[in-house]
Order: sequence, then structure tokens, then C-alpha cells
Amino acid sequence: MGGTEGSSRVQWFKTNSSTLNGENELEAMSTSKVAKAFRIPLGAVGCYIVAKYTPMTPNGESGESVYVITERVVETLPPSLNFLSITGDYSEGGILTASYGYIGGQEGKSIYNWYLHEVENDMGTLIHEVSGLLQYRVTKDAIGKFISFQCIPVRDDGIVGEPRTCLGQERIRPGSPRLLALQIVGDAVEGTILSVEKNYWGGEEGDSVFRWFKTSSDGSQCEIRGASGSSYMPTVDDIGFFISVSCEPVRNDWARGPIVLSEQIGPIVAGPPTCQSLEFLGSIMEGQRLSFIASYIGGERGDCLHEWFRLKANGIKEKLSSDEFIDLTLDDVGRSIELVYTPIRKDGIKGNSRSIISDEISPADPIGLALVIPDCHQNQEIVPQKTYFGGQEGVGKYTWHRTKTKPNGLVLTDISSSSEDVVMCGQTFTYTPSLEDVGAYLVLQWLPTRVDGQSGKPLVAISSSAVIP
Repeated sequence: MGGTEGSSRVQWFKTNSSTLNGENELEAMSTSKVAKAFRIPLGAVGCYIVAKYTPMTPNGESGESVYVITERVVETLPPSLNFLSITGDYSEGGILTASYGYIGGQEGKSIYNWYLHEVENDMGTLIHEVSGLLQYRVTKDAIGKFISFQCIPVRDDGIVGEPRTCLGQERIRPGSPRLLALQIVGDAVEGTILSVEKNYWGGEEGDSVFRWFKTSSDGSQCEIRGASGSSYMPTVDDIGFFISVSCEPVRNDWARGPIVLSEQIGPIVAGPPTCQSLEFLGSIMEGQRLSFIASYIGGERGDCLHEWFRLKANGIKEKLSSDEFIDLTLDDVGRSIELVYTPIRKDGIKGNSRSIISDEISPADPIGLALVIPDCHQNQEIVPQKTYFGGQEGVGKYTWHRTKTKPNGLVLTDISSSSEDVVMCGQTFTYTPSLEDVGAYLVLQWLPTRVDGQSGKPLVAISSSAVIP
């Protein structure tokens, strides 16, 4: 009251006393201002609030100040958050930072947790390693997922407020593919496998591209044709050269990173003469030719040794040959063949021998190779001449026929039914012509049989002339 009010002013104080005993016992919390509103600070908790009002007229004349005090001391609000946010780089390797505003007395040890979410509205999986931290460096396992931060406000007296969660704005992206390290592991020796050891970064690795190079002592470099994997075995052509490898990192979505070239390894030296592999060529059967193929490394190949042995049942080895091949015979049937190969470098250095042993040699199918009937005379025993092949010969089957007419080759295949004048006259290997045979031709059919009973195709022979009396 007192005319029109001008720019009256208000100043705020706090006090521990519930009664006013003069301004000297008051602690100012603001300067004298025209604004009437006042936000109570945390420092006023437990104190009474005093407002000092100084009225003023429009011409600047001030009246007597008056004071007003609250009925009770200021109390703290329950702990809560007035804002919560996540800022930073939402990609692998990026740093995300959580920020929040706390109200409700003096803050104690508020609780922080980060979560990963497959979809935006699922419960999420706790990231244990960053619990209690306001920053999170995004790891590979977060790629393609959403991330959230939860804060539970806690007052210094242990009172816990309601949790609040902030969900990240986008899914985590994979980092750009790159190599953190690249080197060749292995010995610079011909025939030794060199492997790539690398540290890939940037999402899930796809089919990264490798290229191998060799560099001569004068610094000229060329790419090694056909070498495109993560390992390489130096050959004799690489001896004296330095080896390096490049890698272009490729993510599984085909994104590519910068090519990195490793340090060189070398120079490559000749390895010891070595037979890497040894195998037979040919059929393991009587009558077949057996040879071999050997893979050699260790500098330039010299005159390597190869020896063939027959393994007998008593464990004794019988040397057969030092040729490039052997022809399997009846003596080999039921036994095994051993090949011993000794690699020798051109300078005469010998490597360790390598050997292979075949399965038991199987017999060939029984075959009659030749059958001849000598001149035939009455009452003189005929002993045919025959040649057998196919394992150990057993007891064959023999059938003699006589015929007045000399049969041709086509008829011989079924002599027993070729004509009515054909008569069977014997079933033993030898035969003694009788008077009935005089003037007739003799035909012998032989069924070659192996000792195990297996039979081959029949062989037929005819006497060159009729039986002579």
C-alpha cells in the first residue's frame, strides 16, 4: 500500500531458528532482486526460509522492509532424475556417454547399468563389465543391437528412487574393416608352411584377400601365382628370395578396408631332401606292372634311390629290383611288396627314406594261354603241351572228343554239339588212342582252374592230323 507499486525487491535468507531475531542471524541465499520466485537450493535443507520484502514506488522511493519466515524447515525431495541421455558414436569401437540430472537431497552412490537389446522393447542383457560406469566403449558383440543405460538414483542416506532408462537412438554399426597387425609365422625354409597371423577388426570378418610376393636380393618383386590363401609353402623356385604377404580385410557384408603388407621373411633356404608323399601306381595283381609316384622337396632333386622288396611270411625281405617299376609274378601272389624311396639332393645330400607296403598280391583270373596236341599214334599215350596263368594252378577239367571231320574254329567253341559224329572219348589230361580213334581227329577241351577252385574260360585244341595206326 502507499500508492502505485514500483520495482519492489525481494531477498532470500536461511536460518536455523524458527523465530526472527534480526537480519544479523540470517544467511543470505540471494541478492535483492525484483523477481519474486526463488528455487530452493540443496543447501537450505534443514533450515527455515526467510524472505525480505522491500516495497518501492515508481519513482524509486523505498519503504520499510518486512520479513516472513516459513513454518517448518526445508525438507529434501525423494531422489529422482530430471533428465537422462546417451551421446556418442553408435559404432563398434565408439564411446557412448550417459548423462543425467539428479534431484532429491545429496546424491549418494547411484547405480548405473548398460544393457544390450535384440529389439527395442525386449528386457535386454546386462553388460557386466561396465556396470557402475557412465561410459561404454562399444564392443563387437553389440553390433546390430540396441543399447540402453539405466540409472537408479540413490540419496546419501541410502534412500533409493525410481529407476530410469534411456534407449540408444540406433542400432550399433560394425566398425570399418581394418588390420591391427599382420605378420608371417614359420621358418624361411623350402617345404615349410608359412602362415598368416593377423589381428582383424571391424565387425565379422568375411573372405579377406591374400596375395603372396617374393622379392629378390636386388629388390625386384613379383606376385606368386596361385598363392591366394592364408598359408603358403615355399618351393624350390623360391630359394634365395624373400617372402611377404598382403591382406585386404573384407567384412562379411563385403565392405573392404585398406590393404596391409607384411614384413618380409627370408631369404628362403633349401630344405633337407624329403619325400613328402609316396604311393603305388597300378593294380596289385599278378601279371600287372607296379610303379610309383613320389613327391620330392628339398632343393634340386638328384638321383633318388628306389628299391623293391618282396615280404615273405617269415618276415624276411627279398630285394627284387631298383628299377622304376616291377612286373608282379606268381611268386608275389599272397605276399606284399615294399617300396623304399630315398630322396637325394643334387649336391648328394641324402634325406630320410620313406617306404610303403602294398596289400597282398592277388592272383590273376585263371587263363589257358596255350594248348597243343602232339602227333597222335594208336596205342601211344598223348601228353598235351599247355601253358597256364593265374595264380597257383589247380586240377583242371579235360574232355577228349574224336571226330571224322576236322572242325573249324567256330565249331570248336561247342565241339560236343557240333555234329553227330563227334564222340567224347576221355576225361583225363593224357589220352591213349585206341583202334576206334584211328583215322579220326582228336579234340581236347581244357577248363583252366585255380587252386582255390575258380575256373576260367575253356581252351580247345585239335590234333594237326588224324590218329595214325
